[in-house]
Amino acid sequence: MSNETMIVLIGAGIVAACVSIVFAYNMIRGVHGSLTNAKVGEVYNFEYEQPYHGESERILAKVIEPVYTMDDYQIKRLNARSNYRANDPSFKRTKHLVTCEMVDGSIRNFYAERTKNVRRCVFSNRLFRNAVAAML
Repeated sequence: MSNETMIVLIGAGIVAACVSIVFAYNMIRGVHGSLTNAKVGEVYNFEYEQPYHGESERILAKVIEPVYTMDDYQIKRLNARSNYRANDPSFKRTKHLVTCEMVDGSIRNFYAERTKNVRRCVFSNRLFRNAVAAML
């Protein structure tokens, strides 16, 4: 085998190793996603900004219902009828409401527009089941 062939094979091996490492890292960490187009059964890891407390929390949750999209009329109507945080000027409803199951089994709704650093977990069900098992 010539030196040129050997150099090409070593280079290809290094490139393959780098690609494998990046692929494995993204599989574990998840891929960039958005809750506005989440599908039922997908698991997301995200930061949720809660204006009531002025801080954000990191959340691991499984989407259990299709994303509910509201138009401006529905938001105005809900604001007029609901007493939930009615006197809180920092609370604003947004268009996309996502219903999720938390690791502890509770159900929560999230406004998709309040999320940041959203990652869709590639090994969704396995990751979620392991997190639930760790809680028990």
